[in-house]
Amino acid sequence: MPRFKNLIKEKILFKKQFKYLLNYYSKSVVKNNKLLLMTGQSTLEIIIALAILTISISAVIIISFGNQSFSIDTEINNQALYNAKEILENARATARQNFNSLTSASTTDGMFLKETLVGNLGTYEKKITSRISWQTSPLKNQKVELSTIVSDYKSVINFGGDTGGNGLSGDWRNPQTLGSIDLGPGNSATGLDVLNKIVYLSSTASDSKKPDFYIVDATNGQSPVIVSSLNTGTGLNAVDVAGHYAYVGNNEDDEQLQIIDVSNINNPLLVKSYELLGVSGAGAVGNSIFYYGSKIYIGTKKATGPEFHVVDVSSATNPVELGSFEVNANVNDIYVRNNIAYIATSDNQELILLDVSNPSNISKISGYDAPGDSEDGKSLYLVVNNLYLGRLIGGNHEEHHEFHILNAGSSTAIQNLGSKDMAADVNSVVVCDYLAFLATSDSNKEFQVWNISDPANIAFWSSFNFSQVATGIDYEDNIIYVSVRSNDALRIITSSP
Repeated sequence: MPRFKNLIKEKILFKKQFKYLLNYYSKSVVKNNKLLLMTGQSTLEIIIALAILTISISAVIIISFGNQSFSIDTEINNQALYNAKEILENARATARQNFNSLTSASTTDGMFLKETLVGNLGTYEKKITSRISWQTSPLKNQKVELSTIVSDYKSVINFGGDTGGNGLSGDWRNPQTLGSIDLGPGNSATGLDVLNKIVYLSSTASDSKKPDFYIVDATNGQSPVIVSSLNTGTGLNAVDVAGHYAYVGNNEDDEQLQIIDVSNINNPLLVKSYELLGVSGAGAVGNSIFYYGSKIYIGTKKATGPEFHVVDVSSATNPVELGSFEVNANVNDIYVRNNIAYIATSDNQELILLDVSNPSNISKISGYDAPGDSEDGKSLYLVVNNLYLGRLIGGNHEEHHEFHILNAGSSTAIQNLGSKDMAADVNSVVVCDYLAFLATSDSNKEFQVWNISDPANIAFWSSFNFSQVATGIDYEDNIIYVSVRSNDALRIITSSP
């Protein structure tokens, strides 16, 4: 900034000097003109001489002032660019230390307005824009902008490398189908997980001899190919993939957790079937599953004994149960982050938060009872502090809303930011940036897209009609993958250009 002040002072001094010179030469010309008149020179010659002198001096002044202005503008632009780069570096440092604390901010520094703009691209990514703006005159605004994307790499490791990829692009108000997969008659998809454009499908079949686990290569979304399948038993209810393993919730009451080696997608191998401890009864089946930090968090339906379990899978072939918790209700979905397990349940409190920092001594932190008691919690998705809760369709009442956006910034005081009546089960939800993608039971709109930029005013954008209920949904690189409860089990969708 001192450099700018010196340049401005020099410019003012320069103006004074040229003003003095102009006055001096003008007086000299007038004096000489009088002499010329006395000697009989023509008036026209005098005017021409004066004009030439004035134009010459003016040209020198314009060029000099232009050079000075250009020098000042260049210096200011360089300083603004430096500030913008500095903001991005600070943002990267903050993301490395505490990803969730990275938020938008603005400050004033002399002539500059410095802004840090933060947008959530997904669970593990944020877009950071540094904007420096200033005025060179009342009518001339200037700005410099730089952008980058930062990742919560610690969580990426804990989630097994499943990041969701890049952010939104194109027009999601007009989605288009890329491709689909038919599993054949009698097969029905129950869920899916996508990792690097490889789709892992859990399913049930009319015949227990048929496969219930499928791997689809969707590298070319317009021509997805089933590369392999596996029969694990009576059917699977849920799947989560991390690294070289797929962890599945088995529809059995004595082998609820199964672990499949998928390091070779052409030849998946069932390496372990594991029975959860202390739980029994018809509801003691693997119903929901979530991988985080070398642990599997698995839920069952309502059973005798604990419905929520934590299993150490740091050795995939030798899982060890670390602890459990009795919910006394169906555990329909699980999301874990920073030692808190968020659970969607069939209890009066559709959302339950558990402290899992010590798996051998799990404790309840709080719960949330959404308005209307008849809808069970069915699906969950967490982005920073915003928790997206989907419910099953219930009774007919004024607060019959199946989709809720909650602020979970305080784990002991969940706040409802907004909700929407879907008139259908919200079986699965995934969020990227300002859009929520829903897998529902609506007979005409199984796939739905909603604008959630204003949680208090959730706005419908688009939908697709499938042949059956949508059971699961995942997002990766501007592509949506939906599992469907029919033999036409996988739909691949993207935005229009």
